[in-house]
Amino acid sequence: MTASASAWRRSSGEVRHGLACPAVQAFLRKFMVRAFQGIVGAMLVMVSILLGAADAQAQASAPSATNATDTTTAELTLMDRPIATFRASLSGATPAQRMRRTQAVLEGLSERTLELPTQTVHGSLGEQRGVIFRRGDHILFALLQDDVDPADTRPLDDIAAETQARLDTALAARRAQLHWPNIVRGILYSVVATVVLVAALWLIGRMQTWLQARIQYAVEAHVLRRTAKSFDWTGSAFHLARQIVQLMSLFLAAALIYLYLIVVLERFPASEPMGMRLSGFLWALANDIASAVVNAIPGIITVVVIFLLTRALQNLLDNVFRAVQQRNLTIPGLYADTADATRRIVSIVVWALALTFAYPYLPGAQSDVFKGLSVLLGLMVSLGSAGIVNQLMSGIVVTYSRAFHKGDFVKIGDLTGTVVSVDTLSVKLTNVRQEEVTIPNAVVVGSVVCNYSNHEGKPAAFLTASVTIGYDTPWRQVQVMLALAAARTRHTLDTPPPFVLQRALSDFYIEYDLHVAVANPNLRPVILSELHSHIVDVFNEYDVQIMSPHFMNQPATNVVVPRDGWYAAPAASPGESSSAQAISKSTPPFSST
Repeated sequence: MTASASAWRRSSGEVRHGLACPAVQAFLRKFMVRAFQGIVGAMLVMVSILLGAADAQAQASAPSATNATDTTTAELTLMDRPIATFRASLSGATPAQRMRRTQAVLEGLSERTLELPTQTVHGSLGEQRGVIFRRGDHILFALLQDDVDPADTRPLDDIAAETQARLDTALAARRAQLHWPNIVRGILYSVVATVVLVAALWLIGRMQTWLQARIQYAVEAHVLRRTAKSFDWTGSAFHLARQIVQLMSLFLAAALIYLYLIVVLERFPASEPMGMRLSGFLWALANDIASAVVNAIPGIITVVVIFLLTRALQNLLDNVFRAVQQRNLTIPGLYADTADATRRIVSIVVWALALTFAYPYLPGAQSDVFKGLSVLLGLMVSLGSAGIVNQLMSGIVVTYSRAFHKGDFVKIGDLTGTVVSVDTLSVKLTNVRQEEVTIPNAVVVGSVVCNYSNHEGKPAAFLTASVTIGYDTPWRQVQVMLALAAARTRHTLDTPPPFVLQRALSDFYIEYDLHVAVANPNLRPVILSELHSHIVDVFNEYDVQIMSPHFMNQPATNVVVPRDGWYAAPAASPGESSSAQAISKSTPPFSST
């Protein structure tokens, strides 16, 4: 167990011991009592507000009616319950004035009148036909034919019956609001609900502490003992677990408070519509979530099937390409060194096609948000990936050109070194100074690549050393001396034998190129340096000047090598038998003797 984990557990234990202290417990009990008293007081204040809801609604409806004078409709409500909508004027009164008068009449009804049934009378008021609603001797309001919505094609009697039902519901709520036993019953229900809420919140707090302790034990027992040897991430793990538990507790507490508000508001007639709206929103949300889940099940099953089929196809392709890479299978046009790159490209294509097929079945794929996000991501990728796409395509060209592989000694442009890796975006080389050079794939494609290594049984490239010697030195002597220097150099091969080419007959000297086969192409710089050293030593041994003469004036005699000097040591004439004769076999087959 790490030190930080032990410290965190000690701090947790101190907190738990602190909670067990009698002084702390007394403080918590006092706090809970104060909180309960505060909640009860808030409930009483809310009840007093609800008792005067009718008067508050009458006062609040005044400004809305004033604003309605400028409109052609006015909605009649009582106890937060809609009853009817006025659209026509009656006896010079606008719809808003009719609504205010009707509200005053309904709010002024006595309890005795509220107990009477609602009666309807059909008649004509001037030139307008309508239905009059009354209770006892009180005429409540009139619903005219012109008050009906033009889009509503039902008969006036059906609309009047519906309006009467709404009126009876609102007046019944008004009567229940004025009946004090209902208020007392609502208060009692609210107190019980408050007690249950406080107990539930206390239980959530206890469960939060218990769950945090269990998660702490699980992390210590199963995770930290295995992974915290080299890196101590105890604090991060505990913080993450604590955050998850806190979010779960807050979500559960918010859900309980929401249900508590629904229960309390539905206990009082004045706030019952608000509680019903909260309940309706909750049920509508649950219904939407359930419907979305049910509707998404076929699409999810389709996506899973597409995923499983794609994965099976991917495994089959992986086995085929792996067999080609291991040279256990031969497919025309597919090489072992490009099998891995081809496998990755085919995998991307297969999964891209699978995603295309599965996209319409993803939950929410047809929503505007999903489509807008897809367009935004596509635009961002298009604008920001121009250079990346260029490097990717260049990487494909580099891979399938098979110009070099990892471990080859190559020359790319002016850079020479051993290939460390051939990546998707770049090629990395290590030169003789052990410097790692990164070359973008686009630069590699645009450069001349020279590979000095051998592959598939082919010999490695020859190592070339160039010297320029004046015309006064026999060319046969120069060739043998160069071959002798090659024989003294380590890491060179006798087969194929080294050979010398006279590359050019320049104005002042002859250009000689010595070609030597090397055993390890990665040691070319070291071998070339050693070969140069041996060339200098051999020429010094036989008193031959390497510095090429440049004539300023025409010499008095011709600068030639006399015939008796053609085979100066260590060269040997064709008829002689000496050690030089053995060295002469190093000359190329097409050279003259």
